[in-house]
Amino acid sequence: MTSRIYLTGFMASGKSTVGPLVADALGYKFLDLDWLVVVRSGRSIPEIFAEGGAGAFREAEAEALAEATRLERHVIATGGGSLVQARMMALAKASGTVVWLRTSAETVARRVGSAGDRPMLWDDDGRPLQGDALRQRVGELMAKREGPYARSDWAVDADGPPEAVAQRVVAVLREAG
Repeated sequence: MTSRIYLTGFMASGKSTVGPLVADALGYKFLDLDWLVVVRSGRSIPEIFAEGGAGAFREAEAEALAEATRLERHVIATGGGSLVQARMMALAKASGTVVWLRTSAETVARRVGSAGDRPMLWDDDGRPLQGDALRQRVGELMAKREGPYARSDWAVDADGPPEAVAQRVVAVLREAG
């Protein structure tokens, strides 16, 4: 089995929740790439977006991913948009196995709730979207990202409880060898 397993998928697909469960099942360590970005930058993700925009966040994310490629026996939860970038997907695939946690728009909208800490789900005035506006934005963003996510090595249904999703991920990885 590969030394690095990257979990990708839309925000709230369960990467940070399922990741530690997969790591435990495989005897690996877990790393949340968003956590590494925050630690290395000394700023929260909303602060990075507010101060430098999406470009500043993507650059910090690229640096964190480059660091993660040197880790051994790790399950790495990537940011929802990090592996949408072709160069970052290529880097992850060259250094490990990429698993897409595939969710429905309805599941994502339910999980994010008011989206207070999700800058991609804010309106033009910086307020969290809600209700129909939230569901519409989630659907639009998911449609844009489906193609890049489909370049993953594996796709696993992530609409269920975290434990069941983790079991599916582990089964796919073990079957793949």
